[in-house]
Amino acid sequence: MAQDVVDYQPATNTVKLRGRTFMSAGTHETLPKDFPGGYRQWWEGGVYENEYVEEDGVWKILRLRYYPFWHGRFTEGWQHCSEYVPLFTQTYPIVENGPDELIENFRLWPDTRVVPFHYPHPITGKDVAEDDMKAPKYREAASSAPAARVIDDWIA
Repeated sequence: MAQDVVDYQPATNTVKLRGRTFMSAGTHETLPKDFPGGYRQWWEGGVYENEYVEEDGVWKILRLRYYPFWHGRFTEGWQHCSEYVPLFTQTYPIVENGPDELIENFRLWPDTRVVPFHYPHPITGKDVAEDDMKAPKYREAASSAPAARVIDDWIA
C-alpha cells in the first residue's frame, strides 16, 4: 500500500481510506491441479477506496472496494497488460469466495478512468470535476469518453 489517505468521520464513527497498491501476486503450489486458471504469478496495480466502522471498540471493514487497473505477467512485464487474472462475473453465494456486488462495465487497462476520491482536491478544496475522471482517447476531448466511474453508496 502506498499514497494512503485516511479520513476519520466523527459524525458517523467511520474511516474512509484511499490507497494505491502495487503487488507481486500468484497462486500457491498447494492449490488443486484443477484450480481455475492453474498456477500463475503476475504483477498487479490498483486502488482501494474503503470504509471502516468502529463497533464496541473494534474497527471493522464496512466496505472493501478494490479496483485493479492492470495485470502483467512476470515474463512480459506490465506493458503487456491483459485480464490475466479473470475478473469475477458472478457474486456470492453463486461463487463461494466471490464479491457481494459487481462493478458495471469494469475493465482493466486501457480503461484509465479515475476511481472517485472520497475527499476534495487537496489544493482547490473542490470535488474533482467529472471530465477530469474520464479516460478519453489520445488527443480527444473528455466529452467523447465514457462516463466517469461512480461510487454511489458512500456514508456521508
